[in-house]
Amino acid sequence: MAVPLRELEGKRFCVVFVKVLDPVGERVKLQCLHGRASIERGRLNVVHESGAVFTVPGSALPNVLPNDGTQMLRDADYFVFVKTDEDIEFMSPN
Repeated sequence: MAVPLRELEGKRFCVVFVKVLDPVGERVKLQCLHGRASIERGRLNVVHESGAVFTVPGSALPNVLPNDGTQMLRDADYFVFVKTDEDIEFMSPN
């Protein structure tokens, strides 16, 4: 069941970007963006402490879940996986 957007406002949030390196060998690269959830005009934005903002794609919203204790999620209240294009290079939000 999808988490209602209104419940996410102001919560600690982690976007886990997933880049598929090798679909056959099931190799992926992950990078996290930690921040606070901000709901604006029906969209979920994650705001990093540096001021960087990422809008979670609408297609990912049904997959927002509460933190399951995975170490990479740190103290986030909620998280979501977002698949990236293979041509995207991961960078630090700083």
